[in-house]
Amino acid sequence: MPKTLFAFLITIAIFVYITNNTEKPIDENKNDNAPHLQIDPGGHKALIRDIVFTPDGGSLVSASNDKLIRVWNLKTGRTERTLRGQIGEGSEGMIYAMALSPDGRWLAAGGFLTGTLEEKTAIRLYNFPTGKLVALLSGHTNAVASLAFSPDSRYLVSGSTDKKAILWDIKRKRRLHTLAGHTEAIYAVAFTPDSKRVVTGSYDHSLRLWQVRNCKHLATLKGHTDKVRSVAISPQDGTIASGSKDHTIRLWNGQTGRFIKTLANQGTQVGSLSFSPDGRYLLSSCGGGPPCAANPEHIYSLPTGKEQLTYKGHDNIVLATAISPDGRWAATGGGNDSGIQIWRLRDGKLKQRLVGVGASTWAVGFSKDGKTLAWGKIWTQHNPAKGYGPLEYNITLPTPTRPLGTPKPVKQDKNYHRAQDQWRTWTLRTRQGGNYGYQAILQIRHNNRT
Repeated sequence: MPKTLFAFLITIAIFVYITNNTEKPIDENKNDNAPHLQIDPGGHKALIRDIVFTPDGGSLVSASNDKLIRVWNLKTGRTERTLRGQIGEGSEGMIYAMALSPDGRWLAAGGFLTGTLEEKTAIRLYNFPTGKLVALLSGHTNAVASLAFSPDSRYLVSGSTDKKAILWDIKRKRRLHTLAGHTEAIYAVAFTPDSKRVVTGSYDHSLRLWQVRNCKHLATLKGHTDKVRSVAISPQDGTIASGSKDHTIRLWNGQTGRFIKTLANQGTQVGSLSFSPDGRYLLSSCGGGPPCAANPEHIYSLPTGKEQLTYKGHDNIVLATAISPDGRWAATGGGNDSGIQIWRLRDGKLKQRLVGVGASTWAVGFSKDGKTLAWGKIWTQHNPAKGYGPLEYNITLPTPTRPLGTPKPVKQDKNYHRAQDQWRTWTLRTRQGGNYGYQAILQIRHNNRT
């Protein structure tokens, strides 16, 4: 096969990989019970979805697309234990949502799981102190995307890409109500401080307020002009804060759903929201849009919306935030290193980083003589056909008479074949498509015809 054609096909494969590793609904796949070898770098290896402090503030729990829940000891800064569920090939086993009950007894996790359709869409309920899996809560018909416990630890609410939310009785481990009405996936859920109402936020640009006791729909909260991705409720007065891909944070009355004000336009998609325990401050993260390194995390004062500080520790999107029970520390998870940073809420001073060794690989290439493989860990842009990071290291490939080499620095990356978007009269192009605003359509063109 000509090397240029090989590079062309690599580009197609990379595009398919990127497209297939974004958020997605459940697809029917065979159950895979075979063991899977994993490297444990001591930290997360993929996008962090949720983080939460334990009630005593001594530990932090995090869940990630790397199919792992980590419990971190904040004194040592190391993982003290992990929770692993069923996993499969590719996306199967990714955790999209996690929640810890306020009494510290229960941990719930859901996402793109594996097994039968019922198992894939079920919520895993763990006894948190022991790590034992005690129940699979079945009821959704697609991936679980959001979870929250009630302040009294009696109830759990789950939102899904099946466009429904479900209320669960934790003591009896059964479904209480199905909350139907949204027309798109539900990526945000939360309870009011009295545990009597629940709010759901959806990609249909709206939020809905529900009564827990009888599943009554109390109000539809409209005003966002793009997908609602995050919601938080003040533990003091029940004010609802919602964040959207329209860059705005809106405040709503937690009793009636009445719109109060637009708290802020942070200039980027809102990734995650967390209230301080006293309700005086709101932490907001960058979930996409303009480069997050230049548009970082924010602390807003309530009710004025005055920006108290910005935190610039991460170099990419952050979808997970939390504030410690004593209100002193913020935790934010994300960036290119898939790390968690704990910093002081008052002044943004970094306290510690919870991160593993190693880094994501963003660039690859074969030497022109086919004898070595090179790679790099510097990210430049998403489109593999339009730009590449530098190749930093290479390794000699094995032959029948020569073993695999050891990594060495690359002296000249021009000596390597890289993925390319054109071969003779064939070209690759992308265009926007789908429901998420991505360059999701790949066009294979020949003589300028698709």
